[in-house]
Amino acid sequence: MQQQLTATLTTVLSDVLADLAFMFTDGEEFSEQSGESWIETSIGYKGSVGGELRLVCTRTFANQLAENLLGVDPGDGISEQESSDAVREFMNVVCGQFVTAAHGVVDVFNLTIPTVTELEEQPFVEDCGDEVTQLSVDGQWLQLRHLQS
Repeated sequence: MQQQLTATLTTVLSDVLADLAFMFTDGEEFSEQSGESWIETSIGYKGSVGGELRLVCTRTFANQLAENLLGVDPGDGISEQESSDAVREFMNVVCGQFVTAAHGVVDVFNLTIPTVTELEEQPFVEDCGDEVTQLSVDGQWLQLRHLQS
């Protein structure tokens, strides 16, 4: 079941990036991204089962996501609030797609309001063996983790 949920996380994350934001994974391995600020966005769901998704990404990725979602030319300036709003909306879609893919369309699920937290330092990249996927998009590393409640 764990491997299946991890595969579902990877597929959903890749598909939503491509379909919603026109961003594509590039298969690069994680490398140190010094000087970057990092954020974590969390959203929960509750229904016949419950859980939480947590996305860790750079602020640079969040800015690129906002530019793509808002149709702004790169470099035209995205505020921190706009990039936080973009990643929250992105996580709404990711969570909805994940819940449907992992748990079907019969049960009703309620999603929490996504929260964005600034991280103090670059997160440690680990293969923790639980339901987590790590991807690179335009050289920016992302990690999406599923936690069951």
